[in-house]
Parts: sequence; structure tokens; C-alpha cells
Amino acid sequence: MIIDIEKSLRRRGIPLTHQRLAIYARLKRSKEHPSAETLHRALKRRYPSLSLATVYKTLQTLHGLGFISLVNQPHAQARYDALTKRHHHAICEACGAIEDLFNKRLDRLPTPPVPRGFKITGHSVHFRGLCARCARRTRRSKP
Repeated sequence: MIIDIEKSLRRRGIPLTHQRLAIYARLKRSKEHPSAETLHRALKRRYPSLSLATVYKTLQTLHGLGFISLVNQPHAQARYDALTKRHHHAICEACGAIEDLFNKRLDRLPTPPVPRGFKITGHSVHFRGLCARCARRTRRSKP
């Protein structure tokens, strides 16, 4: 997949930098759906000149090219996912963990009525609740 990104960036005349490749590679290895800030902290030691602005710009570019997806939650910082195959998410309301969910029935949800002129281009279902760790912690803290 890194080769695909390299070809795609070159074809579009976007400079291919070690930092861009490192950001994508780190995101690709992550199962945590990291934020730009998390990626920046993870890469800063190896790439001391890496700025947070570069991470944001790279994520925006990779998203625009379809190599990553954006996992938006209302009132929370944006998180990113290198898995672009159709899937959904379970989001922990306590710790913010995000787990991938794969379900063909969710993939085939019927299109709801939308405002006139609105064109749906896709959908993602997000379930909110408590991850196993936070649920155990909550059970332990109850009298």
C-alpha cells in the first residue's frame, strides 16, 4: 500500500517526503484511530522537525486521495483510520477508544429521506457505549 501512495503522490506532483510516508505508515499500523496530535507525538522523536501543521496537512491530503478515512465524533477531536474498506465503529464514551465493526446489514441500510438536493455519497454507523475495560471499571466502582 505504501507503493500505491508513493505512485499516487508522484502522479499528482505532491512531494514525496519521509515525513509523509512515516505518518501514513504509523497510521496504517495503528488500530487506535489516532488523532493528528497523537500521530505527531508518536513520530516527533524520530522526526524532530515534524510540525503538527505538517501532520494535519498530510492527513488532509491522504484523506482527499482516499487513502485514509476520517472518524468524526460530535464534540470530539477528529480521529483517522487507514482502513478505507467499508466499516463502522464502536466508540467508548469514557476513554474514547474506537473499535472497527464489520457488518453487511449495516452496509445495506436503506437511504433515509434527505433534504431536497442533498446527495448521499456513503454512510458509517457509530455506536456509543463503554468498551470492555471501562465497563469493568464501572462495575467495580459501583457499591
